[in-house]
Amino acid sequence: MQNQPTLPAIIKTQKYKENRQCELRQFLTDWIVEDLQPLYVVRSPSFRRLIGELDSAFIMPDEKGIKKIISNSYNSMLPALIEKINVEAKSISLTTDMWTARSGQGYIGVTCSYINTKFELHEVTLTVNYVRYPHTSQHIAESLEETLAEWNLREKLFTITTDNAANMKKAIFDMDAVKWKACNAHTLQLVIGRGLVPVKILIARVKRLIEFFTRPKQSERLEDIQKKYPNADKDENLETEEYIVSFFEI
Repeated sequence: MQNQPTLPAIIKTQKYKENRQCELRQFLTDWIVEDLQPLYVVRSPSFRRLIGELDSAFIMPDEKGIKKIISNSYNSMLPALIEKINVEAKSISLTTDMWTARSGQGYIGVTCSYINTKFELHEVTLTVNYVRYPHTSQHIAESLEETLAEWNLREKLFTITTDNAANMKKAIFDMDAVKWKACNAHTLQLVIGRGLVPVKILIARVKRLIEFFTRPKQSERLEDIQKKYPNADKDENLETEEYIVSFFEI
């Protein structure tokens, strides 16, 4: 009787059947995907310990296992999603942007937007594709055409929204029966940037002044002069020049 295992010990040695294990792995994968968690979270000893304490019967998958679940889910859901968009959407619009990674490789992201028969707006990220160098309008257009062909959306395409980069604009203009629309946010950013050109020198001087006062030594000196003149902002008899001179005399 002394060697008989306790009930908690028996529970810890039991594992779920495969169908329940698959269900729990899917829940874990959904959390990783929906909350944008890194895959290596499943390697964290503290995280594995937490899951083990919450449910010792669950076998935690590794990174390869999570990747396999994601890949299988993608392969099974892709045809259904393609069919859903083609049934619900009479016309679609794309939003696309291209950027260069730290590795120097270019990538383009494509998002599809459409309104269904109930006037509900839907947005679907179609792809994030690698674009071979050089990033010419031809290569960009080819990548977009491949994505549209994969999703069977070429005939439904109405407009494509991009930034104001010359290669992006030309890529859309070279595509048949597609209208180009500029990104309002990017256009506004360009307007503000050009509007700030006349004050670039002033901005540079302010930046240097901020950098000067944020140095540890100067920050301490500024704190000392503020203690010396605690009511400087209220004292009408204290001239600005006197305040500044006092700072540099410390």
